[in-house]
Amino acid sequence: MTDVYERTISPEEARSGYFLVLKNMLPFFPEVGAPFSVKRGVREERMKVEAYRCICRGADRPHEHYFVRWKGLAPGDRLIVRHPHERRQTYTISIEEHL
Repeated sequence: MTDVYERTISPEEARSGYFLVLKNMLPFFPEVGAPFSVKRGVREERMKVEAYRCICRGADRPHEHYFVRWKGLAPGDRLIVRHPHERRQTYTISIEEHL
């Protein structure tokens, strides 16, 4: 497993105040619904991966999308989440702002 999760924020993510977690990257984070600590600079918060049901591929192909709520993101921002090396430690987030 990788130690870093990176993604470029979409307009929908920025508008809705979250970043998506790709299904193949779910093992990077704690289980869906389990709280964990995230730190950006001096700001530390408790977060959780959440899910919502979706039929964007058609009503005959329902599935879930996974996300973490995070306000203040802008379209094009590059989000970098670093996994803690030990269990129960804090994840760190950095954001490279899109100019």
